[in-house]
Amino acid sequence: MAQQLDPNEIVTFKEMLMANSVMVDALAQLLIEKGVIGEKEFVRKLKKVQAEYQRMSYKTREEA
Repeated sequence: MAQQLDPNEIVTFKEMLMANSVMVDALAQLLIEKGVIGEKEFVRKLKKVQAEYQRMSYKTREEA
């Protein structure tokens, strides 16, 4: 039997996305502030990963 969800514990997709974005942003800022990575290094990596995600998304759409 399915368990009933507590309406007070349900979050919207927008809330979940915002919470995730804030956590990722805070982590990136902390790594840069602590000198673990440089800001330019972070931006380069971010652009590279974003391009990879876009290629995967495009490839997935072609296969559908």
